[in-house]
Amino acid sequence: MKFKTSEQKIVERIAKVRNAARRASKSKRRFADYRYLRSVLRAYDYFSDENLLPRLSEISPSVLMTPVRAGWHPLRIIIDATCVQPDVRMRSRWTRALEFAVASKIDPDELPKFFQANGGIAGTADMASKTRPKRASPRRPLDRAFILPGHGLGLRSNQ
Repeated sequence: MKFKTSEQKIVERIAKVRNAARRASKSKRRFADYRYLRSVLRAYDYFSDENLLPRLSEISPSVLMTPVRAGWHPLRIIIDATCVQPDVRMRSRWTRALEFAVASKIDPDELPKFFQANGGIAGTADMASKTRPKRASPRRPLDRAFILPGHGLGLRSNQ
């Protein structure tokens, strides 16, 4: 019995997802991207089960020829390594939608129903941004008092 290294396992699974991406890009069907995203989610689940997610971000720049930024979710790394779609905004939308599906513990087979229930890929990504924002919105601190001269602190002016 021949054992595979973690690098070989990652490369083989990424190859499967790339095939799904090629089929989806050639397809004329309206929901062809759903099959691709389902294969991305399956790959993510596989990497998670095999404890390969940390190794994925390590080998992506050298083996998969995919640039990786600090703080990127492994789903984004899988999408960038496999996607033939040149639109960066589309990749971001797909990533946010899949992050929301992972957080909701959705099975890859139930992904199309999940997208349909949330208004498609864009609706799911929008839902993710509202319920789980990436960045905290900039707000003014509540401990500061913005006081106009002569109106605050309840003091009377001696005039």
